[in-house]
Amino acid sequence: MTNAQKEKLSEILVIAGLAAFAYYKYSKLTSEEKTKIVSDIKDTGRNVIRELIPEEIKGFIPGMK
Repeated sequence: MTNAQKEKLSEILVIAGLAAFAYYKYSKLTSEEKTKIVSDIKDTGRNVIRELIPEEIKGFIPGMK
């Protein structure tokens, strides 16, 4: 295994570990906390999209006017 392959494998393992930890923490939350997190993520996504999409294109997307 080359050095580049070892580095790539290390990166994959770190990402997998972080994903497993996030899933574990999420599974321990109450339903109210889960609902709030999902709502916050959706709101953040909408805000980012509103800021990044050019004004000329917003007219073609429902709810973006």
